[in-house]
Amino acid sequence: MTDHIDRPDDSNDPRHKPGSVREEVSATGQRVKGAIKNAAGELVDDDRLEDKGERENAAGRDRQNKNDAV
Repeated sequence: MTDHIDRPDDSNDPRHKPGSVREEVSATGQRVKGAIKNAAGELVDDDRLEDKGERENAAGRDRQNKNDAV
């Protein structure tokens, strides 16, 4: 599997209307998903999965910082 296939998951582009609660919840979900992938990667010693989780978590954090809903 190549990295470009997974690219949308770690994009920090908004997926919903900026400033909306939907965007905030979506960004939080992206952070949670990233944290789970990061932990799973650590658990099974998979550096690619761990890195992917870190990128997703960072992208979700960035989306939350850009969003004014909460």
